[in-house]
Order: sequence, then C-alpha cells, then structure tokens
Amino acid sequence: MKTFMKGMAEREWFGGNPSKDHSVGLAVFGTLEVLLGLFCFSCAMLLLIVVSANGLSGIKPIHFWSAQGLLFYLTGWLIVMGLGSIKAKRWARVLLLVGAWSSVFFGTLAMALILYMLPDIYTLLADSGQLSPMAALGALYFMVVVLVLLQVVFPLSCIAFYGLKGVVATCERRNPEPCWTDRCPLPLLAMGFISVLGCFSIVLGATTNFVVFLFGRVLNGAPGAFVLALISIVSGYVGWGAFTRKMHAWWGAYGLVLLTSSSMMLTFSEVDMDTLYMHMGFAAEQISRLKDQYPLNTALLTLLSCLWGIMACTYLVWVRECFRPAKVEKSVKSYQQRKAEEEAARPTEPERPRMRLD
Repeated sequence: MKTFMKGMAEREWFGGNPSKDHSVGLAVFGTLEVLLGLFCFSCAMLLLIVVSANGLSGIKPIHFWSAQGLLFYLTGWLIVMGLGSIKAKRWARVLLLVGAWSSVFFGTLAMALILYMLPDIYTLLADSGQLSPMAALGALYFMVVVLVLLQVVFPLSCIAFYGLKGVVATCERRNPEPCWTDRCPLPLLAMGFISVLGCFSIVLGATTNFVVFLFGRVLNGAPGAFVLALISIVSGYVGWGAFTRKMHAWWGAYGLVLLTSSSMMLTFSEVDMDTLYMHMGFAAEQISRLKDQYPLNTALLTLLSCLWGIMACTYLVWVRECFRPAKVEKSVKSYQQRKAEEEAARPTEPERPRMRLD
C-alpha cells in the first residue's frame, strides 16, 4: 500500500510533447479566467443592487457581507491567476492547478448536496406559484448545468491543460528564473493552500454565532469562538508545515481531520436541525422558513461529514511520501541549467570517417 501511494504521488499524469509551445492555450485559459472573475464581480454588484432596493428580507447582514466577501475574493483570485496565465508565469500555473483540484474536491461534495436537495427545491418552486412546473424544471436544469460547468468541467479542463509537460516547458522557457512554487511538490502546495483557508474558520464562524460541533454537544458564543480560534491556529501551523515539509504537520493534519469529522458525525447523529438553527442564533420564525426553503436533515449532514473525512484522510495518506526531513532540500534549477545538463549528459556519437570520392 505504501509503495502504491508513493507511485501515485510521483506519477506523471499528463504527458504531451514537451517541445510544443502552448502560449496560445495559456492565453485562452487566462482570458477565460479573467472573464470568470468579471462575472463574479458582476454578481457581487447585482446582489448589492438587489439588497439596496429590496432590503435583506430576513437575511442576517453578516451573511450578506460574507457572500460579498467570497465574490470579491473569487474576483481577485481569477483575475490575478488569469493575467499570470496569459504571461505564462510559473506560480500561476501551479496555483491554478491547486485551485482546480480544490474546486473538484469541494465541488463534488457541493454537487452531491445539490442533487440530493433538487427534488425538494423543485417542489418548493412549483408549489410557490411563481413559476410553472415546466419553468421550474427548466430553471433547475439550467442551474445544474451551470454548476457542473463551473465546479467540475472547467476545473478538470484546467487540470488536464496546466498539467501537460508542454505547458510546464512553455512557462519555464518564458520565465526561466526559478519560482517559490518550484520548491514544494504540488500535492503539498494544495494541502498548504487548503490549510491556510482553514485559518479563516474563525471569520466564517462569525456568520453562524461561532457554532462548533464537539462530540455530541453544540457550542456557540465565546466557547465556540475559542475552539474555532484553536482550529485556525492548528490550520495555520499545518499550512506552514506543508510548505516546509515538516512531518509533524502531517500528523497534525491527520489528527485534525479525524477529530473534526468524527465530532461532526457524532453531533449530527444526536441533535436535530431545530437545535442547530437555534444555536446559530435564528428566531423561531426564521427556523420555520429555513426548514421550508432548505430541506436539510441531520442524516445528510452526517453522510457528508463521513465522506469529507474519508476523502481528506485518503488524500493525506497519498501525500505522506512527499514529506521529507528538513535537511533534505530540493535544488531548484533554472530552465537553462537543466537544458545544459541534459545536453552535457547526452552521449556524443563518435565521428565517422568521411568517404573520399576522388
């Protein structure tokens, strides 16, 4: 099993012709990413206009500003990554692969949740009278197609393209100087990226009254904020350890995943949705509206927590071989240095005697 995981981590998943120039492809994908960033900015502005005209309609202000922050974050990320792809920057290619893999991971869980809720959402739209049954069905199909394209198809296309050897060689030819992303394997960069995002769990916890699920108990307020602060600190430490290849950071990440997933599964199996919504600070009227509009149940949340734990533990087992002792450093060489070493190592054919024609 250990040998299999090591081989999977070191395997070259995408080949291609290394000598082929992919500058046009990098520009095309970069332009698409910039357009997606502008689309996220347009959504943020549209949401701001709608709320300014109609009010929050029972939505908590912190939820609105969290959605705005997420849209602005996606705007900045996609535009910066798109411009980096157009310029064939090394860091842009690596970070786009990290973001694409993360999107596939979380997008799979999100799509499973949406498909589970789809029949109830259709019933809700059809019974509301605002849309006819056919219009409601068409709207749901359109929503599913858009989500599949954005969360699955486009990230997988980015993985397939930016993972080509020719794309790597093109970025190295146009930017020959080594980059900071070259000093860490891609799986560890992804692990560090997700761990750094985990540092913001204390910020996200503010949107739910700092609710924490702790082995059958639900904490909120100051105790929940304290636990979320500890999780943020551990996540930051794991992210730093992933970038610096500290083995104890891997153990910390594995323990954090086991504790959080098992704690959520145990809590969701013992409490009901009304209790969860109450600890999140919702009033009785809001809880009734949430139960009508969002048909979630604790069994589904337990299943998602289990799937998340299994996927995260599998990934950690896969990347374990990428961790090395601190004294073992990977020498980062420029494109010209590697080219010169390859030419020097290439065996030279002995000169053959020329045939005289006289």
